[in-house]
Amino acid sequence: MKKSIEIGIHIFFWLVFIIYIFMLIMIYLQGNPDAPFSQHLYYVVFLELIMGLIFFYTTFLGIILARRKKENLIILAVILILLLLITAYPATRVGFWQVMSSVIPHVLIIFLALVFRKFSDSVRLENEKQALLLQNTQSELVLLKMQVSPHFLFNTLNNIDYLISNDTRKASNSISKLGDILRYMIYDTEVEKIPLSKELKHIEDYIELIRLRTYGPDYLKYNVNGNSGNLQIAPMLFIPLIENAYKHSSKKEGENVIKIIIDINEKNFSFTVNNEYDNSPGEKSVTAGGIGLNLVRRRLDLIYPEKHTINLSQDKNRYNVELKLILDGY
Repeated sequence: MKKSIEIGIHIFFWLVFIIYIFMLIMIYLQGNPDAPFSQHLYYVVFLELIMGLIFFYTTFLGIILARRKKENLIILAVILILLLLITAYPATRVGFWQVMSSVIPHVLIIFLALVFRKFSDSVRLENEKQALLLQNTQSELVLLKMQVSPHFLFNTLNNIDYLISNDTRKASNSISKLGDILRYMIYDTEVEKIPLSKELKHIEDYIELIRLRTYGPDYLKYNVNGNSGNLQIAPMLFIPLIENAYKHSSKKEGENVIKIIIDINEKNFSFTVNNEYDNSPGEKSVTAGGIGLNLVRRRLDLIYPEKHTINLSQDKNRYNVELKLILDGY
């Protein structure tokens, strides 16, 4: 929770408190119009607010110190008891119920301060947990780049080496695309989100380099429906999924071995990739694991909580991954 939101909650609480006290006093005065403080209504409300603030923040802030030492907890308890005695003392001249009516509201404020402290601490711990998870995920992203890049680089350079002696123009274009991909892996993935148009360009470059490693113009089908507009997206969500599809494909030549479809409808984004795999007996089955896919899942949970779905399925000899996101603009 942001500090400004927490402050806003406190301000709202005290506004409600003032209204509550004012209403209680008005109800009391209806039954006792000749009460001594009937001519000093606003002063009484102000005094109750000051006392409420003292009780609340003595407890709310004192708990932090009390956690460090038991002695501090005893000191805090003594201070609160003394404050209760001081506020209740004038009512002792009137009667028992007047004393209780003075003590109980302040005890309630102490209890609410403890609740607020507990809530504030739980939110802070959750934020720290999310920050740690994000840090771990970023570390895993570095590991993923270290794993993907050498494998990808080695195979691509082999193909470019072949092209140099057969098609120099295509080799030159491939080197340019490879440079763009490597810059993307090294630099663009350091930020949380990039323009969707930029991510799509990197996907296209990556696909072109994959085509160097396969045979047949229709080996990989790639379609984009819709306009990226001013949408933004977390980087490197799809390259691990595309690399997995290529890695687990049953063959490196043919038609429609890998299909990639992207649909963009306003802020609704859908990415589907499926590939052929060998499901014959004795062949290793395709599993929904691997550091790439697990990292994608964790990043989605952190960056797109409740704004994404990812489904994995197998149908006959095809393995399918479908990812749906609700994106933000910039």
